[in-house]
Amino acid sequence: MQLSYLSKKLKSLYNISILILLLAACITKQPLVYQPSLNHTVSNNLDTDNKVADIIKPYTIGMAESMNEVIGYSHSFEEKHKPSSALGNFMCDAVFEITYNDFKNANFCLLNYGGIRSTLDSGEITVGEMYQLMPFENEIVVLKLEQKYLDSLRVIVDSKGGEPMSESQTHLLDKDEFFYLVTNDYMANGGDNYSILMNAIERIETGIKIRDALISYVTQHDTITFDYSNRNL
Repeated sequence: MQLSYLSKKLKSLYNISILILLLAACITKQPLVYQPSLNHTVSNNLDTDNKVADIIKPYTIGMAESMNEVIGYSHSFEEKHKPSSALGNFMCDAVFEITYNDFKNANFCLLNYGGIRSTLDSGEITVGEMYQLMPFENEIVVLKLEQKYLDSLRVIVDSKGGEPMSESQTHLLDKDEFFYLVTNDYMANGGDNYSILMNAIERIETGIKIRDALISYVTQHDTITFDYSNRNL
């Protein structure tokens, strides 16, 4: 209660101060005066601050070691393409599996094509490559939607020429009134023309970053097996 009272008093004082300043500005009109300023040129020739460099160095080394950590293996080079790709299938399967471990009602995963930001090289898979694939801080969201929105979702995906998705479980929805979609928070918020997803009657925030799900999946499976089938809803 005391804090609340104090906050109100401070807010009142702040409002009074603003009012006084506005009145003063109206009463005392000062002429504009030109004040020249000095421009400072920034170049690559500036000396390095050794103290700052010494402070940053351990963190830089630690970050490099973390990014270079090997977590799995890929037999092939993969890149995204439409309507479907092994890379997109892999990412959606990873996100779906990690989510399904804690949320058994999930039906399928749908991500946006533009969210895949890199390719995946053959050979050892590192943590850094997962950061390149998904550099954003997007998190996994599970949406409960009425089944009537499934057809509308198909139309949107088709209009985009396809989107990355996990194996569809929609054939299990015949007797269900709702379906549970695993996606990212960007799409769940209506991004990339998916405003339809904002009609969800329930939204479950998992707190799991898409990138972390990929890292966990690769770590658990070690050698990635890619699915080259064309997927659709």
